[in-house]
Amino acid sequence: MHVHFIGVAGVTMAPLAVLYKKMGWKVTGSDRAFFPPMSTYLEQNGITVMPGYKEEHLNPKPDLCVVMAFITKKNPELKFAIQHKIPYKAYAEVLPQLIEGKNAIVVAGSKGKTSTTALVTWILEVAGHNPNFMIGGIAKNFPDGIRKTDSSWSVMEGDEYPVANWKKTAKFLEYHPRFLILTGITWDHMDIYPTKKSYREIFRKLVAKMPKEGAIIANAEGEYLKELLKNTTKKVLWYNEDRELHFTPPFKGKAWRENSQAAAVLAKAIGISNPIIRKALDTFQGVKRRQEVRYDEKGIVIIDDNAHSPEKVEGVLETLQEQYPQRKILAVYEPGSRNTKALNQKSYATCFAKTDYILLPRVSAARETIAHFNERLWKKFSGNYQHMEYIPSDVELIRRITKIAAHWRQSKQKGVIAFMSQKGFRGMIEETISLLRSGATPTNHPALLP
Repeated sequence: MHVHFIGVAGVTMAPLAVLYKKMGWKVTGSDRAFFPPMSTYLEQNGITVMPGYKEEHLNPKPDLCVVMAFITKKNPELKFAIQHKIPYKAYAEVLPQLIEGKNAIVVAGSKGKTSTTALVTWILEVAGHNPNFMIGGIAKNFPDGIRKTDSSWSVMEGDEYPVANWKKTAKFLEYHPRFLILTGITWDHMDIYPTKKSYREIFRKLVAKMPKEGAIIANAEGEYLKELLKNTTKKVLWYNEDRELHFTPPFKGKAWRENSQAAAVLAKAIGISNPIIRKALDTFQGVKRRQEVRYDEKGIVIIDDNAHSPEKVEGVLETLQEQYPQRKILAVYEPGSRNTKALNQKSYATCFAKTDYILLPRVSAARETIAHFNERLWKKFSGNYQHMEYIPSDVELIRRITKIAAHWRQSKQKGVIAFMSQKGFRGMIEETISLLRSGATPTNHPALLP
């Protein structure tokens, strides 16, 4: 059997491709762009990525095409598949068929999904349940982001984004949770859900499809959750209710305390003992691009994080301030796929409050509604902050970062540089690390010369 992935280099598509290969399928894939860590991961697993989208990539014809959610039917490969009657599905459609167990756990909400999913999965692993799982990131405790086993337990990150360009239902409505963790419901993805009501409605549908014997583990401080669940007949277990946490989170910060509580309440509800929960939290290694430390030398720390909404940005900065007290903080922010409707979020006026500097680079996007996001963000909100700059040149932005870091070092101050985006930074993180590590100045480093 042969499966072809259209958009194979995505953070969930790549592990799914690897799973198919482990199941004995021939796997091919294509993508517009592919960068580490996903490109490296695919290469290590013997999957070659074909650049661009071309009809010839489907020769010989595959038995199935798995398609990234953003791909439209105008895509040359998907268009060819439709014309030649090759079956095609989005990953959210094939995933539950492959890994969903009788005891299915889904983690949903507008924040903390990936970290909480990774925590729950690791607790079940330490408890000996050998769970099936899908984690929307690279959990350091596991070699793959998706795993299929013969266990009746499964843990899946529940994304509210649509299944596919041609199927606008939320991905998590394709899943069938017996246990549901809800972290909070703060309006997001304005390009898909134009009103707060429309965004909340998909979570209402998710709660409604829960079975009678199921249980919902909900954040007592999560936005809208008390209202959403006030009339439900399903069992609800609240976490984060100002009670003492009987477990030590793997990392400092409010976000990790909340995520750990969610995982612990779920674990206790399914009969996992306190010693096992403690052992799992003590040995949890984290998730790549979730407050991931990329550099820590001579008083400067560089953090790489997936934060892209105001709520997530504020949470990351709050965590970093607790992890690195008394340090200066420089934030480099790129919005990922958020379009200009998101600029109406008033929380952009306050979410960077814990920073000393905010640098906004050019946005990597073809769509007009996204490409000028940071420039418009700067124009609208720069008056709310003392040091917010829009720098469209990558070279100039790296120069600015290294100058600030050099000033910190010269003045005997310590600092944190937090890169935050749903996407990567076109090599800027690696270049900044190279500069800081080599001790080169922004004016004499070869990579930064005009």
